[in-house]
Amino acid sequence: MKKFLVLIPILTLTAFTIPKDSLKPFGIIRHDKDTKEYIELGNRPEYNCVGRYSESIESNDYAVGILISPKWVLTASHFVQTTSFWKFGDNFYKTKRIIKHPKLKPGSEEAQWNGWDMALIELEKPVLDIIPAKRYYGNKELGQTITKVGYGYIGNGKDGMDTPRKQEKLGGQNIIDAIGGTFEDRKFSTDVMVCDFDNPDNSESNHFGSPIPLELEIGGSKGDSGGGIFIEENGETYLAGIVSGALNRQIKYGAVMALARVSTANQWIDSVIEK
Repeated sequence: MKKFLVLIPILTLTAFTIPKDSLKPFGIIRHDKDTKEYIELGNRPEYNCVGRYSESIESNDYAVGILISPKWVLTASHFVQTTSFWKFGDNFYKTKRIIKHPKLKPGSEEAQWNGWDMALIELEKPVLDIIPAKRYYGNKELGQTITKVGYGYIGNGKDGMDTPRKQEKLGGQNIIDAIGGTFEDRKFSTDVMVCDFDNPDNSESNHFGSPIPLELEIGGSKGDSGGGIFIEENGETYLAGIVSGALNRQIKYGAVMALARVSTANQWIDSVIEK
């Protein structure tokens, strides 16, 4: 297991180059593991709250959102369209209303690095056969093992995306290596959690934390935007983050994920969905 040796509130990052036009989540599973293990993890009952987004029922280009109450989905804001559909179980649900994070100004850039890349989606009708996710209200995410669940493109950290392209519901694990920090004069807020994608064959891809990957280590993948980041605490599963972006477009080891932090957004979320 990957172990985090020293836990501090904010880590400063000094080892990457981050092109400004490359803030999309890429990367995928370990090359030495069977994809079936990741598919099995992603399809466990506790992750039925992870839904599939598309701009039409017929579309095969997906993103992700998490059911947090029968009529509300929490997702990333950077891709959502007014005309869109969400699939939970075998049923489709149409978007009724989109409410973006109040600090996300129209036309603002690099939302992935300020933690405001979030949107609440009100559905036209409630989802009655899926148990919504429980949100995390604590502040102990740093160093925790997370499970990421989404509909990213299949591939691995050594070879990149498979050809032909295919999206699948996958679950995998990683460690929260940092919350907030600075990299080459680029600051990202404490509303953002960060993980890197470690290579089991060598440590050169490791940027921070332990270089030893978890058994089902996973990075980000194209199509994972809006995906759920879950943690376990006292035997319960909680939604702790939303997949927002990545430091580069490389679909290989070394990719670094940016995750919007749910705990610091809960006050806003509650103010909307409890009306």
